[in-house]
Amino acid sequence: MSKQLAKIRSTRLEINDHGILTFAIDVDYENGFSQCVGGMALDTYDKIKERRVGTASGCEIIRRLIDEFKVGGLEYLKNKHCWIYGDGDELNFKPKGIQTLSVDAKTKGIFFEDIYKEFGVEE
Repeated sequence: MSKQLAKIRSTRLEINDHGILTFAIDVDYENGFSQCVGGMALDTYDKIKERRVGTASGCEIIRRLIDEFKVGGLEYLKNKHCWIYGDGDELNFKPKGIQTLSVDAKTKGIFFEDIYKEFGVEE
C-alpha cells in the first residue's frame, strides 16, 4: 500500500440514482491528478421494511472521518491536506484509507476495509 498527498476540494453526503446513501470526498493530489474517495454505501436494503436503512458501519465511517480531522462536520474537511492510502499506480490508484497530516493531529488514519470488518460487513 502506498500513500499520496492530497488536498480535499469538497465533500458530499448524498443519495445516488439508485437510492443508495453514499459519501464522497473529492481530492486533488500533489501530482496534479484528482479523484473521488469514498462512494461506498452507508446503508443497506432491508427486506422486511422493503426500503433502504442506515447501517452501523456507514455511520461509523462518517463518525471516524469527522473525528480524524477534528472538525464538526464533513463540510469542514474542505481545503484540508491529507494522505490518501491505496493500491495501484497514479492512473489506477484505488483509495483504501485517509489520514490527516501529523502537523494537524496525531492519528493512525482510517481504513474503510477495517471498519467493514469490524462490523462484519462483506464488501
